[in-house]
This record gives sequence, C-alpha cells and structure tokens, in this order.
Amino acid sequence: MADYLAHVRRNGDGSFAIHDLEEHLRAVGNLAAELALNFGASDWGRLAGLWHDLGKSSIFQKGA
Repeated sequence: MADYLAHVRRNGDGSFAIHDLEEHLRAVGNLAAELALNFGASDWGRLAGLWHDLGKSSIFQKGA
C-alpha cells in the first residue's frame, strides 16, 4: 500500500502527528477481531476493521 494517511493531528507545539493508513487499518482490524471473538466472528471483525477506512486510499487522497 502506498503511503496514505488515516489521520493528522496538530500537536500543542504546532507540529503534526501523522497516523499512517495501513498501520491504522491493521490496528483496528486486530481490535475488531478481538472484540468479535466474543460472538464467534473474529475473522469477520478483522475484515471489517481492515476495510473500514480503505476508501481513504483512493477517494480522499487521489493524486497525493
């Protein structure tokens, strides 16, 4: 995956904290899989977490 952004936040000192999209999707996928394990849907939870912001890689950052 190319370098796309999930989130950008301005810190108190004026600098920016950048959250990489791939890192974000993997972290959410892992969390969703863990939570969905409670009702036997870990794989579906992981998939939903991996895909939840995937559109940011093509729609919001086109040409970036």
